Amino acid sequence: MPRSPRRYRPTHGDGRPVKITFGDMRQMGLRGVLVYCHCGHHTALTADRWPNDVRLSDVEPRFVCGGCGNRGADVRPDFASGSPPQFASQKRL
Repeated sequence: MPRSPRRYRPTHGDGRPVKITFGDMRQMGLRGVLVYCHCGHHTALTADRWPNDVRLSDVEPRFVCGGCGNRGADVRPDFASGSPPQFASQKRL
């Protein structure tokens, strides 16, 4: 079976992936984050506790999984927590 093409992931000069700040996320209208442990556990949190200048990747090592006890997680914007995209809104006649 052929492999799927790799997604382009922008990185810094030292190889770290570029992640957005909480301020960037709020400018997009997003209010929450999804936190995924490497074991498969996940949760949704509000992002109000972090200041605008903090990157999502800065808080990843601070999480401890309640299921397996491992430290570290992937933190991603929760697109379902924000306002719907403009093209998705429907006007009723």
